[in-house]
Amino acid sequence: MSDDQRRKNVELVRAYTDALNSWDIETMRELSTEDVVFELPFRPPSFGRETVGRDAYMEVLAQARDHMIDGSENLHDLQLDTLASDPDTVIATYKSDMTLRSGVRYANEYISRFVCRDGKVSRFVEYYDSIILFRALGGTLREADESELLPEGLKS
Repeated sequence: MSDDQRRKNVELVRAYTDALNSWDIETMRELSTEDVVFELPFRPPSFGRETVGRDAYMEVLAQARDHMIDGSENLHDLQLDTLASDPDTVIATYKSDMTLRSGVRYANEYISRFVCRDGKVSRFVEYYDSIILFRALGGTLREADESELLPEGLKS
């Protein structure tokens, strides 16, 4: 049973990432549980960490889609596998390469964890380099000088 469950969950996540790649929000809605959780542990300061519930998540997706010129993330190099200890958890690695409405190119690498329940995605946790996204959205960073990095007692 677990091999069949693994195969079905990998197929589900493949369909889900295909829908994400084309920003087919209606298909993503159909493939998500009512109580789906979308989590961005490493996110820019203005992004929320968790979005709970299908309607709220679909709204976040619609807002993200609106930042892209052609509505495609150009996801590629997708690799999927389940955890050996849990066929309902699918780990995905992939890359994106797109142009934002601002004209800025945005390319990143991702590791995501999908939790599947009853043939739908119930949790989607996406890990990526948030500094790349922050800069693509117009944010700026500056390097800290050494005196800012050392605790007060260690400064000379």
